[in-house]
Amino acid sequence: MNMMAWWFDPCEIDPPLHKKPIFCTRGKNMHYLKRMMRKNGDDAVSPVVGVMLMLVVTIIIAAVVSGFAGGLIGGNNQKAPTLAMDVKISNSGSWVGSGFSATVTSVSDPIPTKDLKIVTSWTATSNGAPLVGGNTVYPLSANANYTVPASGGTGGLKDMTAPFGSGPGVAGTFNPTAPSAEQQFGNYTLVQGTGLYALPFGTTSGRAIGGSTGASAYEGYGVQTPYAYNTTTNSTFYRTDPTQAVLGSGWENLKTGDTVNVRIIYLPSGKTILNKEVTVAEG
Repeated sequence: MNMMAWWFDPCEIDPPLHKKPIFCTRGKNMHYLKRMMRKNGDDAVSPVVGVMLMLVVTIIIAAVVSGFAGGLIGGNNQKAPTLAMDVKISNSGSWVGSGFSATVTSVSDPIPTKDLKIVTSWTATSNGAPLVGGNTVYPLSANANYTVPASGGTGGLKDMTAPFGSGPGVAGTFNPTAPSAEQQFGNYTLVQGTGLYALPFGTTSGRAIGGSTGASAYEGYGVQTPYAYNTTTNSTFYRTDPTQAVLGSGWENLKTGDTVNVRIIYLPSGKTILNKEVTVAEG
């Protein structure tokens, strides 16, 4: 008798092959068992597919939630425009030929200056110990004061926001001794060709903002002493001039070869759209 054989009921196999018990060898039983496994294996596919579907659904839900959360966090951010400018900073030791100026060379879209701020920073090294300075210009922040030319026998100080604009994107014609409200930083728009100016106070001249007559004619930057501001004892001539408003107090210590970092930041997105290292020229 073959000890490797055993009895079984073939009716347990679907479909039944015999109605009566038969004697089989291991090989034949294995043949039937393999057929059963192949049939039962089809049923095992369903759990695998189910798990894969759950994973796909989970990934899709996670992506949707992530996108929604990202929209909540950055929903207020706007795409920042691009901007290129030529920037010049000079210091001749006098109000003549000194100051800050810039010209827009290219821009992706017109940029209202009400959406911008200007940040300057520098280190002056020519006078011994390094002197650190700079300033931040916000739109319509009234950062400069100058004397309004007398009209009808009256005059006085007027607050304005430098740098002042001229050319394309700016209403009116730039007058350095009396810039209009439309030429204040915050009221004009940067397009290709727009000019920005922040010039120091000096004697009566169209080349500098401010100017006066009589005793005040000796007030201003470098009028009496090179690389220094001068005022008279009865001065009501100036408080902060446009160059000080943009470059900060002490800018007169900048000499040829020093560098000033100039950044322009787009306020709706908080992104820096211009970042330049400007070398100070002699003027």
